[in-house]
Amino acid sequence: MRVTTYCPTCESELSFDSRRDLDQEATCSTCSDTVRLSFSSQIQTENMIDSCPSCGKKAFYIQKDFNRNLGLGIVVFCALAGIYFVWQDRPYLFYASLAVAVVAAAFLYLLLPEVTVCYACKAVFRGAVRNPEHKGFDLHIADVYEGRSQGYTDRI
Repeated sequence: MRVTTYCPTCESELSFDSRRDLDQEATCSTCSDTVRLSFSSQIQTENMIDSCPSCGKKAFYIQKDFNRNLGLGIVVFCALAGIYFVWQDRPYLFYASLAVAVVAAAFLYLLLPEVTVCYACKAVFRGAVRNPEHKGFDLHIADVYEGRSQGYTDRI
């Protein structure tokens, strides 16, 4: 499993591989702060996330491993093509360019693997066995971890 986490001091991105070492330590190249990950026994034996090795929290969500910049690029390209076709007075090609964007997004959605993300520290876990307790993104849980909500937090 590959873990992408962030330096708590400067928020630079750091990557770890759980197969190389069970307890890992790295030095941030930006601020020289030491970042340590501690993998739980379930991660070590089953390759399944039960607690975050970066922050120790137990709240996660599942999402597709999709590059948002690529998705935005596809949409912008198809929208610009659509505007060009409207300018050329070809409405069918305008709708076709929008359909290309939808088909490309759906195709990528079907092909791309899922990743697990920690609500608290935003660490991303690739190549882990999916934990059935982890569901899709929940805005209320995210708001609690980001300090925007003071609601009911027993399930977190």
